[in-house]
Amino acid sequence: MKKILPSLLLFLGVCMQATPVFASPSDKEIDTLANKLGWTTDDLEEYLTFKGLNVDDFDNIHLLEKQLGTPITPTNLEELLVQNSMTREELDILLAGFHEKVEDFWFLEDLEVAIDFYKNHEEKMLRLEEFLENIGFDDTEKQQFYGHLNKQNPTLLAAKVEEWKEQLNQFQEMDQESGISNKDNEALNHFWQDFFTTTAMKPVLIGIDDNGKRKELALSDLFNKQMDTTVAIELYDKNDTLIGDAIVSTDMVSSVEAVDKMVELTEVTEGLATLYAAQLPNTASPLPVILCIGYILLLVGVFLTFRKASYEK
Repeated sequence: MKKILPSLLLFLGVCMQATPVFASPSDKEIDTLANKLGWTTDDLEEYLTFKGLNVDDFDNIHLLEKQLGTPITPTNLEELLVQNSMTREELDILLAGFHEKVEDFWFLEDLEVAIDFYKNHEEKMLRLEEFLENIGFDDTEKQQFYGHLNKQNPTLLAAKVEEWKEQLNQFQEMDQESGISNKDNEALNHFWQDFFTTTAMKPVLIGIDDNGKRKELALSDLFNKQMDTTVAIELYDKNDTLIGDAIVSTDMVSSVEAVDKMVELTEVTEGLATLYAAQLPNTASPLPVILCIGYILLLVGVFLTFRKASYEK
């Protein structure tokens, strides 16, 4: 046995080094998978982008297909309803409260995450919905707002939420009845600047006087106590696509409640994005590990072979 061990290790090491190298899925494989799902390749890439991934992250088409999950069918949807003690009507009502429907989900795993999250955050989301309605967001704008936040880096948002909560504690100590000081206004201005930067939203502020004359404003202008014009705010993403618009006032941006609601909105959407991200498997193949083991076996085999030869001398 001792005589054949070095040769065996050498053989295994060489074999493992000869393991074929995996490559990213080919365009043809991507097209085939997209067609299988009833998607275009753009649909597939958009879905992966939502998950913070792209095609090149996968070593082969099988890993990519596994990542996508289980397509929803009438049978497994019914099983999911039974597991959650829900009827289809109850599920439709729950999703509608968050501007979604079953048809918005392609894979069972994503729907499972959404159901669990929405059931546990229903009351909070209803309060946030009311806040967005009060500032003038319609259902489409609310959906676009949530969707935009969901696309941001959840790790960055989580860190910022903790930072903003500390600032919020300071804001809550302000005496708003006797008036907010210039120092407090600066702190609030800094919060809103940081919020829009972190969430990759570009605010465009338009002041409208009593004669209907429009003038673009800076965010800091909202903290001008002398300003008495009506202000419209339009929120755009980095591609200059409109997310939503609303009418705001100096009182609104200086309101601790508004800061609180925006922090809550970010925290809730970050929580959902984190849950989706937690589903992500390891997209890489075991090739690096195999190669590493192969090198080790190869070196051990060479070492034993030369040691055996030196003893025989």
